[in-house]
Amino acid sequence: MQASEQKLATLGAWRIVLILLAVMIALPAFVMGAEISHAFGARAGLQVCLLGGAILGLLAAMTGAAGAARRCTTYQLIEEAFGQQGARVANAVLGVSVLGWFGVMATMLGHALASMGSGLAAQPAWLLSLAGCVLTTLTAMLGFRAINVLSTLTTPLKVGLLAWTFAAAMKGGTGALWTYAPALPSALGAGISMVVGGLVVGAVLAPDVCRFALSPRRAALGAGLAYGLGFPLVLILSGAPSLVSGERDMIQIMLALGLGLPAMLTVVLTAWSTNTFNLYAATLVAGTLAPRQPAWRMALLAGVLGTAMGLAGISEMLLPYLLWLSIMIPPIAGIYLVHVLLGGADEARPWRVEALLAWLIGSAWAGLAPRWQLALTPVAALDSILVSASVYAAWRCWRKKQRAPLATPGQI
Repeated sequence: MQASEQKLATLGAWRIVLILLAVMIALPAFVMGAEISHAFGARAGLQVCLLGGAILGLLAAMTGAAGAARRCTTYQLIEEAFGQQGARVANAVLGVSVLGWFGVMATMLGHALASMGSGLAAQPAWLLSLAGCVLTTLTAMLGFRAINVLSTLTTPLKVGLLAWTFAAAMKGGTGALWTYAPALPSALGAGISMVVGGLVVGAVLAPDVCRFALSPRRAALGAGLAYGLGFPLVLILSGAPSLVSGERDMIQIMLALGLGLPAMLTVVLTAWSTNTFNLYAATLVAGTLAPRQPAWRMALLAGVLGTAMGLAGISEMLLPYLLWLSIMIPPIAGIYLVHVLLGGADEARPWRVEALLAWLIGSAWAGLAPRWQLALTPVAALDSILVSASVYAAWRCWRKKQRAPLATPGQI
């Protein structure tokens, strides 16, 4: 950790919760909350959100504690597990994922603002998206301190706006909330997989924030609470008004309730804080690929690439993109967690083929096992973590046994 960042290693659990919630309270979460509510109804939807959050919370608590214990970013942990060259492959995948999310959020911001009034509607959606990209890029160029301040200021406000919308929507009664029944009931496993897959990248990247924690215990508590309780709360607060009103667009719900200014604040603040963190994560990836470049230059480059992806229409490929993320990203966390738990590696190597093979096997299992009725759990992301971690742990244990010196007669 750089000297300037070492001074920031004072984050308690509550501050970690604020920073991570700033990323979670975003337009995609509003869409997910509405979709889950309409697909499962209030009671089953509550189970989906809580169970999915429990899986995310457990994963984030472990990855966050690992980052705090080693004072390493996600990408440094990956380099230890995959080797210097192997980590470039894994980090490139993570870099594409966060830049893709940046592009999706930028597009959503433009369309959401354009739907909020005649003045904004007169502006091209791409121009509004571009303005948001410029704002987030400038913030990300300031580094983690800017994210820390931004989350402290905006997270309580965003939670308050969500709670205000929820309360306004429930003024007419909660009868429709509990009586709604979906026409075609969905399997709980599919909903849990949606929740986990939608935010698993964030849980994998928890060390980027938690490396600044006061202790691994505080890191685990903060990350676990944010993902295990905070994210389900966001889904519930955004899903319930959608169920009562019948409208799936959270911004339109707020406008219909007469919350014009709060709606605009919600759109801008969610996109600003979430996309700033996306660019910060992309900057850390770029730092492993070009370590001699200053962080601000990497943030600027990431902002330009993410903006281009958004304007090119990556949001139109959102569903396959989410599926790809839920299969490819989770095994990375499973491997670097096992690596940390087993005490790291004996020697530095450019490639750790065992880690790459475990990653490939875990991803392939998650993608193919459901077709063959061999899935371990109903959640593809969870399967990929379990399989990759098991394969990597088995290889490490076998390798350690092979290297153990044979007992001499005097030792028997």
